[in-house]
Amino acid sequence: MLLVLTVGISYAAFSYSGLGTKVNTITTGAISMTYEETENIISLDKALPTTDKTGKTLDDYFEFTVSGNITGDTNINYEISAKAEPNNTFNGDNVKLYLTRVADNGEEEVMAPEIYNEEASSNNFTGRPTGEMSLYTSSMSSSESNTYRLRMWVDENYNPQDDGGNKTFSVKVNVYGKDRVVEEVSTV
Repeated sequence: MLLVLTVGISYAAFSYSGLGTKVNTITTGAISMTYEETENIISLDKALPTTDKTGKTLDDYFEFTVSGNITGDTNINYEISAKAEPNNTFNGDNVKLYLTRVADNGEEEVMAPEIYNEEASSNNFTGRPTGEMSLYTSSMSSSESNTYRLRMWVDENYNPQDDGGNKTFSVKVNVYGKDRVVEEVSTV
């Protein structure tokens, strides 16, 4: 009996641990992102050229909200973009877009007036594909909600002679987002 007891204690004192092959997963938080809109397209129909000063104050705009609910050490990179509709009869080279964010004291400009132009490359950080105009890129690291207003007008340099006045141009507004874990850097 003494021999069995000695062998049992020796086994417990000299047990072996080896490396495992199990993958460990750490969950850092939860992310949800919503994009709310009143409708999905902003259009120009029989519009005449106007100056940037007048275009920036138009009462006709497309308003939408981008919000995120984030817990943990996570971050959402997001991008607002515009994509021309396929049945447009007006050339986007003559159309300006202007984006603002609604703030407590009015609106703040996040994209100056710019002629419609589609990006030739995609954005891997946000998920935006090629062939869309990038309007604004940002990130969220805490729960927040932002309301934006997009205005669109015909550039003042466009000469409307001989166009018949029946031209239309529409864009669909998209928001793309990707999450990434915020990495902490320790100091030595």
